[in-house]
Amino acid sequence: MTQTAEKFDLEAQVKLLFPHQVDGLAFLLARKKAILADDMGLGKTRQAILALAHENPEGKFLVICPASLKMNWDREIHIVFPEDKTQILAAKVEPADSRWTIINYDILGKFFPFLKETTWDGIIFDEAHYLKNHTSKRSKECRAILGQAEKENLRAYCLTGTPLTNRPRDLFPLLQLVGHSMGKSFISFAKRYCAAFENQYGWVTDGSSNLEELAQQLQGCMIRRTKEEVLDLPPKIRTWQPVTVKKGTGQRETRRLIEQLLANRKQEGNRRYAAGAVYDSPEKADRINILGLLTKLRNQLAIAKVESSIEFIENCLDQGQKTIVFSCFDAPVQELFEKFKEEAVLLTGSTPMEKRQEAVDRFQNEPGVKVFIANLVAGGVGINLTAAAQVLFNDLDWVPANHWQAEDRAYRIGQKQLVNVNYLVADGTIDEFVQVVLEAKSNLVQAVVGGKALEADFQRNILDDLEATLGQMSLGLADKSFADTSSEEMDTLLHGLAEQRRQESAGKEKPAAEKKELKDLTAAMKKALENLAKALAGPKANKYKVESSSDKGKFYTLEEDAGDVYCTCPGFEYRGMCSHSRKLKDGINKGKIPKEYVPVELP
Repeated sequence: MTQTAEKFDLEAQVKLLFPHQVDGLAFLLARKKAILADDMGLGKTRQAILALAHENPEGKFLVICPASLKMNWDREIHIVFPEDKTQILAAKVEPADSRWTIINYDILGKFFPFLKETTWDGIIFDEAHYLKNHTSKRSKECRAILGQAEKENLRAYCLTGTPLTNRPRDLFPLLQLVGHSMGKSFISFAKRYCAAFENQYGWVTDGSSNLEELAQQLQGCMIRRTKEEVLDLPPKIRTWQPVTVKKGTGQRETRRLIEQLLANRKQEGNRRYAAGAVYDSPEKADRINILGLLTKLRNQLAIAKVESSIEFIENCLDQGQKTIVFSCFDAPVQELFEKFKEEAVLLTGSTPMEKRQEAVDRFQNEPGVKVFIANLVAGGVGINLTAAAQVLFNDLDWVPANHWQAEDRAYRIGQKQLVNVNYLVADGTIDEFVQVVLEAKSNLVQAVVGGKALEADFQRNILDDLEATLGQMSLGLADKSFADTSSEEMDTLLHGLAEQRRQESAGKEKPAAEKKELKDLTAAMKKALENLAKALAGPKANKYKVESSSDKGKFYTLEEDAGDVYCTCPGFEYRGMCSHSRKLKDGINKGKIPKEYVPVELP
């Protein structure tokens, strides 16, 4: 069932946002098309979802993003709208009727007829810097989908954390997508903002010029906040990012692991499975067998997630973010280093001590060394990596303390940036259970005075939690054979384990602080709410007329709408920019309209 306007409580959703997100939401609501260019980790996804849904409570929306982010979009949508129907398009998936459709850039061509024929109320281009080449096939496909869907109330938002103004030509395709006037002529744009010149081979457009003016011209269609500018964020943010792995990955080992644990449980009886009890260790031989299965399972999942890690790291590099990457296993570490070795350093258990410090120093001090790839145990303790703003866990360790120690390689004294900690969680696998346990224990860590963990609890292997949770589930599981269990049945069991553990944890966590009423919020939030109220009240347009400098007695009309300025002169019609519009916009930004611009009363 689709959520209706009555069920969508914007005020309740706003209470869950940071002030900068409320400001961003106000910016998007005031515009049908815009570029949201906040730094990585500042919550662009939630802002875009709320903006589309508020304007079209019964609308149909398309999200185009990198493949590794499709599951994350699905999760974020269902956090806001638990009952909304979503579909994630993949190579072997047939499109169906759904409120939200999520697709990756790489397969747009396969679904092009469906995407063009569907009437969309809103389209999101996530990680829009993937479209930086305006002549590429994927850029043309995105423009075609948008052009076909064009209608009066269509909203289109480009999301990117890359500071595109550093290389203005990469910004041009986004201006085309949001229908900005500067997206009309690439050569005109390049001449003014890319220091373009023509040589014997054609136009060279990879430079930059008039950047202050460009930033001013973008103020009507683009909003960007950096981590340094946002003062209301916690110093460290954890993100659990669901990713897709090949169907069946690790299922054989998962079946055998659960069968072995249940067999041990049946032999030992129910006495150790009283509510809240921890399963005692089985005989040594059984324990070794179980740990062997667990290691094989975790290794398979780690290898399966490398492709998603590569995509994440490339995105960080595009945005100029130094990144630490951890894995518990050698194969993923080596594969990642081989991929990024030109701008990466590697630390494993076999790295000599002198080389270990050299790797740390290079990452900390050399601008060209942007990725620190490490084995979790070897690189998770005793080193300082505060040059990083991003921490990525390719796979999940089953000893929680190993994660907390590794996180703190970046989050420690001397860190001046917000630290984003990202965990890749393989959807439909035992990873889901591990995530629930790690989340619960991380909440307990934060609740302990002084931030010191309860050592015995956090050093304990998550295998103990799995054993205990199996003990709380139906006794019938102990008599079940998993040899012929289908993938769908295994998915159901794994989801059930995660949900059972989540319910167990709910009563143990420290209650979250109640959300403040809007009247009690900070000055930053009050200001953001004022901006939101203005956006909800509707756009306020202003008109002016100005005399032509070359044709006395001839006047042009200029309209200012949501921070952008449009002019009726021939130059603007052709190039999407002119001296009249630039001068008026400069005056608007400075709060002083030039006297030659005469206000025109709107009908």
